[in-house]
Amino acid sequence: MQERDFVMSNEHPTQAELNKDVVRRFYEAVLRVPGGPDFATIRELADEQEVELNWGHPDSGIHKGAAIGPARQRMHRLTGLDIAAISIDELIADGPTRVVVVATNSGTDIHGNRWTMTVLELVDVVNGKITKKRSFYQDTALLRDISLEREATLAQGTGGSRG
Repeated sequence: MQERDFVMSNEHPTQAELNKDVVRRFYEAVLRVPGGPDFATIRELADEQEVELNWGHPDSGIHKGAAIGPARQRMHRLTGLDIAAISIDELIADGPTRVVVVATNSGTDIHGNRWTMTVLELVDVVNGKITKKRSFYQDTALLRDISLEREATLAQGTGGSRG
């Protein structure tokens, strides 16, 4: 039996189990293959007010409200992140609101060199919705270098569109 089946069949799931289920369903919707993201489910499960990205680039930091989407998209584009290759390796929850996501992300630099690293996300779930995420990348120096090189190439208009 899958863990989600257990949560759904448990008559009295803990708050931690309910929160893990929200996060699991959110990532299933984001990473849905084939067909791409399930935006209706994403909207149902997320009301992000704040995201912190520590990817090493000058745009790293805390992003709030309407700035969240563009900051995340910029980070994905500059690092060459391959969304389809993300794997959610573990969900850990014990407290009233926090779920820790252990994931593996990968992508390519402008030369086509593949990178892979562990990412930890601290996800806050309040009233069944994701309200805050803090992402911690294993090798921020590598992501910074990849981002700055892609950014410089794009500014020169000489390509670098692989990511």
